Amino acid sequence: MGTNGLKVQIADVHRGIRFLLKRVCVSLSVSFTVVVPGDPIAAHVGSTVILPCWISPPENAEALEIRWYRHDQFSTPVLLYNHGKLQDVQEEPYRNRSSLALRSDQSGGLKDGDVSLRLEKLRVQDDGFFHCYVSGESLYDSREVVLKITGE
Repeated sequence: MGTNGLKVQIADVHRGIRFLLKRVCVSLSVSFTVVVPGDPIAAHVGSTVILPCWISPPENAEALEIRWYRHDQFSTPVLLYNHGKLQDVQEEPYRNRSSLALRSDQSGGLKDGDVSLRLEKLRVQDDGFFHCYVSGESLYDSREVVLKITGE
């Protein structure tokens, strides 16, 4: 092999190493943790509730997958936000009752990592665990929020 061939191979190796280093640095810089309240959220039948969930450290969540689901219903979620918009794959009982919401008046919404769920017209069947799942290109995290439904 001539000197030119060796130079080309070395240049290719350097490009590959730079690419891998960039990928590792990007992956490390976009790590996050899903955060939810430690205590159950209580609400009355017929009311509207916000189930708080956010990512820490705060970062723009618009490009992430946000999935709220019950029990083993990962593929038919309460709400799915992906590719920058809400997806139409909701579990039937939550259709037209669920949306993304702000956990507080100071929240910046998705741009600040707020991925909270708003549930309207609460029913007794809504009582229990809701999973807040957030997924990026190379990582994900998930936490449970407990909703306690009380009488009217």
